[in-house]
Amino acid sequence: MVGAIPYFVPPEKTFEFASEIPLVGDHLTIGVFGPLVAIGVLTGIALAVRVYAKQKDLDEWLFRDQIFWVLVFGFVISHWVSVIFYFPEKLVENPWVLLMLTNGLSSVGGFFGAFVGMNWFLRREKQPILVYADGNMFGLLIGMCFGRLSCALVHDHPGKIVPAETFMSVGPWPCRCAAGRALPECCSPENALWRWDLGLLEFLVILGLSLFVYLIWDWRKAAPGRLTGLVAMVYGPTRFVLDFMRETEIGKGVSVPDVRYLGLTAAQYFSLAFFAAGVWLFFLRKPSSQDLDYARDSERKRRLAAESEAESAAQSEASDAEAERDNAQSKSPVEPHENP
Repeated sequence: MVGAIPYFVPPEKTFEFASEIPLVGDHLTIGVFGPLVAIGVLTGIALAVRVYAKQKDLDEWLFRDQIFWVLVFGFVISHWVSVIFYFPEKLVENPWVLLMLTNGLSSVGGFFGAFVGMNWFLRREKQPILVYADGNMFGLLIGMCFGRLSCALVHDHPGKIVPAETFMSVGPWPCRCAAGRALPECCSPENALWRWDLGLLEFLVILGLSLFVYLIWDWRKAAPGRLTGLVAMVYGPTRFVLDFMRETEIGKGVSVPDVRYLGLTAAQYFSLAFFAAGVWLFFLRKPSSQDLDYARDSERKRRLAAESEAESAAQSEASDAEAERDNAQSKSPVEPHENP
């Protein structure tokens, strides 16, 4: 079985409490997914702010504010895309599901939402788009590495069933045990299945792209928009191909297969748009002088220093004036008191 990868059972730890805790219950189970995603988000933000924004002299506080709105719009629209395009029956049953933000997320919807949030904020602040887009993408790469690694470890993107000897197949996929839990060791030889693990495959592509950007490609000298174009050109075709490898049959490890429109998933249509935008940004678009007309952190610091110096000078003048008044009062003659 050369090339096959053993199915990894992710570790988890359950903490039981003596009494029920509001919003938590009487126990809390911590796995690898949540912590890895949180690490990815925080690491991505730190890398974007402390490395990219510092190198490009982007106004740090403006860049941080922009990241906040990117996350807000990305999270909300990610949920909307998931519900509208992948679970339209839920929307028909209960339109309020659009407000249940933890009830389904779409990665490509998150990218689209981040783009909308970034454009809304930067147009309001009259800032150029592409240099901020590159900064976001610089941090997003490491964030996606952690995110897709977590997907790979918990195997939440099962692909089609393939022969056991298939290169990069994962298995045996878990079978239901007598105790109730599904584990690979509970599979009999005739029930053992190998399949594509799409989270793992996407993680490997993103990891390779991240290493190329961080260690090989000279992103410091790239024109604004080139980094975003590069990532879009690689990720678009990758996601387009991987969605053809998704399981499409109910009962083979997938409870609800993805809805397809004219043979393609919603993510594949987004992927085509990503690829087209990437080609335009990387190969066709000509740099503009306005691309670099952004608020700079060095100017912000000089402005703050000047304001602080002016405030100190004003306080010093006020202190000197008060001292002069006190000195004048101390030197004024004191009128003698008459004895009765």
